[in-house]
Amino acid sequence: MLFFLTFITGSTLFLIGGTLLGIVGIFVIPNPDYEFEYLLLNKELSVDKIIAKSKRKSLASYDLNKMEIMCPLNSHELDRYRNNNTKVKNFSSDKEGITPYVIVYHGENGDELVYVEPDERFISAVKNLFPRKVLEY
Repeated sequence: MLFFLTFITGSTLFLIGGTLLGIVGIFVIPNPDYEFEYLLLNKELSVDKIIAKSKRKSLASYDLNKMEIMCPLNSHELDRYRNNNTKVKNFSSDKEGITPYVIVYHGENGDELVYVEPDERFISAVKNLFPRKVLEY
């Protein structure tokens, strides 16, 4: 619309405004259409972010041998980690009605709480690898 006004009025002010508005729309305003993909391979969890179903960005990789527990977010097992200054990495969609799982991970930089939204197959696969570390309730 602003480009159209530039041709009608001959003013470059509309051209500059339209260009700035286009840059803000493309680069500054984030794309809300994203989802996370979790890949479990050889006891290693890889987390990727898929943006607009076309671009993939690798976010993190975790060696699950260093995992202490994996449980739902509302579990009381996490109380001792919430009181500390433990880092939180949220790889969940934060949608209502979905309870994410939390992986307590001992990394090189200390403990981390990793929020994921696994499906039943993912939970059972991790439970097959680490039966005493996965809590479902």
